[in-house]
Amino acid sequence: MKKFISFSFFLYIGFIYIIFCITFWGPIFLLVRGKNKYKNAKKIKFLWSKWMSFLAGVKLDTVFLSKLDLQKKYIICANHKSYLDILLMYQIIDQDFAFLGKSEILKWPVINIFFKRGIDIPVYRDSKTRAAECLVLAKKEIQKGRSIIIFPEGGWENSETEMRRFKNGAFQLAIDTNCPILPVTFKNNYDLFKDHKDFSGNTKPGVAKVVVHDYISVDNLNRKDLVNLREQTFQVINKELKSEN
Repeated sequence: MKKFISFSFFLYIGFIYIIFCITFWGPIFLLVRGKNKYKNAKKIKFLWSKWMSFLAGVKLDTVFLSKLDLQKKYIICANHKSYLDILLMYQIIDQDFAFLGKSEILKWPVINIFFKRGIDIPVYRDSKTRAAECLVLAKKEIQKGRSIIIFPEGGWENSETEMRRFKNGAFQLAIDTNCPILPVTFKNNYDLFKDHKDFSGNTKPGVAKVVVHDYISVDNLNRKDLVNLREQTFQVINKELKSEN
């Protein structure tokens, strides 16, 4: 019975997503272009996030360990094991930011418009050259005053119970641009909704618990400090992920 309810709710989430794609296709196609494309995209994504999470019965419980300086640019690093991580980020971080997302998203209708219009940045994981090019694009977005969101694990498998070792890209970018790291821990999104291709997993309404940590300064750091910065960020997120509260 539990699996049937979970599967039914899974189908409901899929139906909501399809309806939102149909609803937002026109505004995205028409408004996400030209000099106002970043501002318009931010508004559209926030509305999409707010209403889709509301209809899915997902409430957001966010704890900020310090006040977020919205005038500061960040490299935002979060653990990633659910598509809710992407959806909810638009409600958590009240800034204009670019997602670095796997290139497979270019196959997703409607969502791919954001990547094709330069709002977000596709990451081609099958090519080191093209993967390096995405960091160049990320630097250009930072120069425009935008923050960058990266999931440094680089992916997940539903069978995994621990975070993957972080990849270097986010921390190389932070050091090269002198942009601080902002760690974010998604504590239980995996329990609410995981891989859209896994029909047997938990899919249910609930409270998504999120912790936004103090930022990690990269002042006076260089490439020699990359590993330490990476491990420090990993430990901050992982410690919160394993805590009971």
